[in-house]
Amino acid sequence: MKITRILFSAAIMVAVLFTSCQQKTGQQKTTQSETEEIDEFQRKLQNINPGLEDPSIVMVVLDMAGAEYIDGLVVPMENVDYYAQKQGRAALALGIYTVDIAYLVSYYKNDEALIKYERARKLAAAIGLVSSFEQGIFERYVTAGADPDTLRKNLTMTAHNIDVEMSKGENARHAVLFVTGEFIEKMYILTQVITQFPDDFPEEVRYQLLRHLMIAIVEQEEALNYLISLLEQIRKGDEGAKFMAEMNDLKQIYTEANFKEKIANWTPQTVRTGEYMKRIISQVERLRNDIIATE
Repeated sequence: MKITRILFSAAIMVAVLFTSCQQKTGQQKTTQSETEEIDEFQRKLQNINPGLEDPSIVMVVLDMAGAEYIDGLVVPMENVDYYAQKQGRAALALGIYTVDIAYLVSYYKNDEALIKYERARKLAAAIGLVSSFEQGIFERYVTAGADPDTLRKNLTMTAHNIDVEMSKGENARHAVLFVTGEFIEKMYILTQVITQFPDDFPEEVRYQLLRHLMIAIVEQEEALNYLISLLEQIRKGDEGAKFMAEMNDLKQIYTEANFKEKIANWTPQTVRTGEYMKRIISQVERLRNDIIATE
């Protein structure tokens, strides 16, 4: 099965289902324009990186590429108290932590995953979503010797619970920030795997595996455009100006690159020497560093 089919049909899409405004005594009906704005917001959120509700979908790509575990790839766990101090920061970090947990369990790093899960509960509590990270459930799965697929399914249910909790309009801001954290972390993992991909594969096999990773990154262009649009909607004044400038720089790289043509005319040099892929890798790392910075 092609990687694009896996990415776009095998995953559960993120859906933040905004509660329809019902007419109550003394309240006005939702106007048509307000309804259209909500529908448009929801549509964009649904189209950001299909499979975002499943934080482990990126692992499908890594499996196809035969990628090995990379030490130091996930965010340090000791910074959780800093991230939890502000709700916006906590929502971003929670998205990152959820992807990191999926990455850890995929490589049987269950002890680290358990610790990170408890850290994620603190972030979830900071934005009123601690009920989505059920205490003890994940640990019981790990203790029982569950395989990575089972553990990842549990994380998918957790992400779904977050989706339900964020289904009210006033939580739209946290929903977008959570999705942003997931998006950036998945992009970061994919790009870092390309950067650190081992050289001990037969050349033909190696470049074919790298091509899977490259396609997965290329497919995020439309999702990135949606994400930027939503982030602009939830911003307050000049809030996050530096981060948004960096996001738009990433968008510009995609705009300049004709990736469809590059994929069609694939050569072994496309990954290692391709100007635009190198720039994306660098820009994603910069964005991720912006999110996880503690100063």
